[in-house]
Amino acid sequence: MTVPEVVMPDSMEENGYGPPSTPGGQKLQGMGEGTPPSATRSPPLDGLVNHSDKFQVDAFNRARLTGSTGKGLGKLLGFSRSPKPREPSPRGEASNVSLTTDDLLVFSDEALPTSLLKQGADNASRAVKMFSSILAYQGVNGDIPAPIAGLELIQKLLHQGLKRPELRDELYMQLIKQTRGAPSPASAARAWQVFFAVAACMPPGREFTGLVSEYVHAASRDEGEPEEVCALAARTWAALKRTTKAGQRRTLPEMGEIDALLKGAKASTVVYFLDETFEELSYDMSTTVAEAVEAVAAQIKLEHYQTFSLFVAQGNGSSGARATIDEAAGPADAVALDDARYVADVLFEFRSAKARDGAASRLLFRKKMFRETDESVTEARFLQLSYIQAQHDYLAGAYPVIREDAAQLAALQLAAAAEGGVDADEAALARYIPRQLLAGRPREDWRADVAARLRALTALSKEEVQLGFLRMIRSLPYGNSVFFSVRKIDDPIGLLPARLILGINKRGVHFFRPVPKEYLHSAELRDIMQFGSSATAVFFKMRVAGVLHIFQFETRQGEEVCMALQTHINDIMMRRYSRAKAAEEDGSGSGAGADGGAGFGPKYQAHVAELQRRLDEATAALAERDGELERLRAEREHLVDELAVLRGGEAGEGGGAGALGAASAALDLASLNLGSDEAVKAVEARIRGAESERQVLIAKLARLEEQHAAELARLNGELDGARGPAQHQLREKDAKINELVEELGSKELLLAEALASASGADKSRAELEELREFRADAERRERAQAEVVSQQAKRLEELDRLYREESVARKKAHNALEDAKGKIRVYCRVRPLLAFERERGQEMAVQLPDELTITLNWMDKKREFCFDAVFPGGTAQERVFEDTKHLIQSAVDGYNVCIFAYGQTGSGKTFTIYGNEEHPGLTPRGVRELFDIIDRDAGKFAFRVEVSLLELYCDDLSDLLADGAGKSGRTSSGPSSRQPKLDIKKDPKGAVTVPGATIIEVSSARDLLHTIESGLARRRVSSTAMNRESSRSHLIISISVEATNLQTQSVSRGKLSFVDLAGSERVKKSKSEGAQLKEAQAINKSLSALGNVIAALASEQAHVPYRDHKLTMLMSDSIGGTAKTLMFVNVSPVDANLDETNNSLQYATRVSTIRNDVGKNEANKDVVRLQKQVAHWKEQAGLPPHLREFVDLVDIEDRKQNGDE
Repeated sequence: MTVPEVVMPDSMEENGYGPPSTPGGQKLQGMGEGTPPSATRSPPLDGLVNHSDKFQVDAFNRARLTGSTGKGLGKLLGFSRSPKPREPSPRGEASNVSLTTDDLLVFSDEALPTSLLKQGADNASRAVKMFSSILAYQGVNGDIPAPIAGLELIQKLLHQGLKRPELRDELYMQLIKQTRGAPSPASAARAWQVFFAVAACMPPGREFTGLVSEYVHAASRDEGEPEEVCALAARTWAALKRTTKAGQRRTLPEMGEIDALLKGAKASTVVYFLDETFEELSYDMSTTVAEAVEAVAAQIKLEHYQTFSLFVAQGNGSSGARATIDEAAGPADAVALDDARYVADVLFEFRSAKARDGAASRLLFRKKMFRETDESVTEARFLQLSYIQAQHDYLAGAYPVIREDAAQLAALQLAAAAEGGVDADEAALARYIPRQLLAGRPREDWRADVAARLRALTALSKEEVQLGFLRMIRSLPYGNSVFFSVRKIDDPIGLLPARLILGINKRGVHFFRPVPKEYLHSAELRDIMQFGSSATAVFFKMRVAGVLHIFQFETRQGEEVCMALQTHINDIMMRRYSRAKAAEEDGSGSGAGADGGAGFGPKYQAHVAELQRRLDEATAALAERDGELERLRAEREHLVDELAVLRGGEAGEGGGAGALGAASAALDLASLNLGSDEAVKAVEARIRGAESERQVLIAKLARLEEQHAAELARLNGELDGARGPAQHQLREKDAKINELVEELGSKELLLAEALASASGADKSRAELEELREFRADAERRERAQAEVVSQQAKRLEELDRLYREESVARKKAHNALEDAKGKIRVYCRVRPLLAFERERGQEMAVQLPDELTITLNWMDKKREFCFDAVFPGGTAQERVFEDTKHLIQSAVDGYNVCIFAYGQTGSGKTFTIYGNEEHPGLTPRGVRELFDIIDRDAGKFAFRVEVSLLELYCDDLSDLLADGAGKSGRTSSGPSSRQPKLDIKKDPKGAVTVPGATIIEVSSARDLLHTIESGLARRRVSSTAMNRESSRSHLIISISVEATNLQTQSVSRGKLSFVDLAGSERVKKSKSEGAQLKEAQAINKSLSALGNVIAALASEQAHVPYRDHKLTMLMSDSIGGTAKTLMFVNVSPVDANLDETNNSLQYATRVSTIRNDVGKNEANKDVVRLQKQVAHWKEQAGLPPHLREFVDLVDIEDRKQNGDE
């Protein structure tokens, strides 16, 4: 079976609404007009149905149907407008189908007439400009812009999205529209470029995140799209995931950043470490701090980087091992960055601060905190960075220690740096010992102590020395702490200074005095019961000496304090949990082995502790032995030197003995060569002689030794006698030196404090000079301001004169504006839910999405009604009158004004029209506003105000003021006291007039209200099942205002009418019987006749059935006549009255389509003169006075009323 090809309208094919095409460009078969356009669009928007109420689909449909936006909207939406009606489709369906939300989100080459989403007027105009920028970047209606111009367009779009979050979703919807069904790959690619830049800068709103992410993900995987488009969609998807987690940019991206992003290039900056080394960091406009930390860790090959982050360091205060910090501010010399911050935002703030204050900042890579889990990490890079940071904190004065610990830490640092040998120089001591500790002890003592400890570390490697340093810092009660500078707010124990430093580690919270750094108190984690923070403070509820106290401190880092504390608590809980779990696993064995295994853990720990104790004792003993050995070696060398000196003195006397020994040796050698006895005897003789000589020499040597010993004893005695005083003098000198060193240390501390005070004084002096300059500037500004004020006073006098001239023009413009509107305005007011309705379990059945719309669910379908204003339940009477009181001015200016209320019984009509004593309604407020206007214009006009009250009950028209006319009133029927029969006529101007009705002239608001109240007291009300005080008649309050211009003598006559219609009701619900049944039937008949009139006017029929009922005759000049008319439709919100509510809203919708021929009733001086002549001739003709006004009245006809007759 062959399916004929369907020809689409040209305008639909131009905008992507035609049937789908094959890759060869041929249209596919089988796509008729009945196929929805959304069926041919890719990628689909599956979740769009959940957001349909956010789009202005109804507004676009109304604009397309009425043709108010011209040909452009038809082309925009793919439907060309034609003056001829659209031919029906072959299937008999109307081709003028309603648009859907999916139809709005398709590529267009025309500018939008308004926003896609529901926006305010200002944002709607901005949305139109945004879409024009997207079209300009795509080059739809012209050439593709230059690179710089294109970047400026993208930057403007980003500026709107960042500055106004309510426009962000609008921007995303416009980008989806321009990327769906683009006519060319180049246009689609440029739209995706904008999409990528927006997604890299800001996420969509929470409501549209799912829709946008699903669309981008589907586009990145669409095989039918060009490769470039898919690549851009994939990059957009990655950027969208990133910004959805991190949020929007804080600053507007520069054009260079946008250009680099689109080209795939990256900028670079430098990240520093605490040892003054640095690395280069590559980033783009969407790189976050968390991603930057991961990138830096990858560059330095750091695997365990979870406890590291980027910090902002001011100047050079955070660099180097000997970082100088402001001691008063504490050791917190760098501020941690949030992981969700963007690197580009941080660098922009750096540049701004440098341009503003000249302050140079940089990025610093360091640990956020030391955690208990760090002890199990053995990575070399992690150990090195931890050592550098612990060393930095220690040398900055963060850890107050005693002298022995300071010497050991200095030795460990020297060993780790491989600097110096046994004799450490003063420069090394100054680098590795805190300044406060270094000044409290002689340098020679420091050098000797550090050198002795350094010799004991020669056998250790660099990593072992660094690990030993970290363990020693960790062993301090406040070691591995994170420090925060705070101010005291509340101190229950009264021991803390005004400014202090908090240190937080795994043991608890530690308190320090800032200057000089001094440890004060600690609170263990188990003693901290509660903690919390605000934007400017932090508090701890902790136990001190067994009593709970609450401490409060002022700081802007309260969140960081609580986070550090909670992290350590979590680590401890995890450790306990791990131990408990290990104990359970150890105790999970069976039989007797389970009992043995249960006690193995504590025994093993005790055994390990004992071994550790023995190892520590052996290490200490070995160090003591090494020292003793060194001492003994030095003593031995000393003794050897002394012995050498003594032997040198005996060298001369012992020369003979030496020669004797040499001769004896020679003789022994010669004896070996003798072969005869004579030679032997000769030798022996010579030996005996030598021996005797030797004995003589030995005796002589003995005498010399005795003499030497005696001399030595004498010298030792003299030496001992002189040694005592010398040693005493030496001890005195050492004591004096120690006193001088201590005094020097205290003087250095005093000097440091004095220098700090001097620096503070210099700052105060500079601040004083700056304040003086500010004061001089302020005085100059005050003088200039006084001069400006005098000029402004003169300007105000001129403006006051111009205002008086323009006030007349304003009134004319105001009336012209009201006349231009023409149509009957309709306000909807919803009654609040009553107490008895809640008790019955009734629920709200209506919803108010905005101030112009009301919706309800009717027959399982959602219905939406739009009016000029919608007031929710609970809206004050003042608020309702604010939108109404401008009509009072129109009545004074000579127009006929009608305000009437319609709705079911019990919906609040009478409350709206008249109200009560506590909450007066439109009538009392309108009366007061009327006389306020009269009092305001009393110097220019002469006013005359008259009032009449009519009641239409069961088709009988009654005068409610007939019995109370008295002296101040007059009737048009003469002096008869009987209720006359009242007829309904209209004057030549089209205004309805009731001859014979009582008209009372009033002169004040009090008189007018009193007259109205006296008439309302006669109105018929009764109780029904739906309303305890139901109005059983229609009430018409007519206030006539005649204004005579005292200068021109022109006369204007206006009429202000308040109409309270009786409530429509169903007999079944109201349970009316007898007389009430007849009343209900009469009310429904009159409202039915009014509905027929409204239906005829809404459909623009020539025959309008005004004469079917007296109610329609009375309102003929208000509905389709010459009056300015405002209708209040009052509805009940409960589900039990849903039928009546739906009928009332439909009724009001038809009324809103009616337009009146508004005319002003004004006569100039000449017309007034002619009217007086006519009245004179009527009097001459013998016409009675009470009939003169009604001669020109005519009957009301069944057609639209106007004042042209």
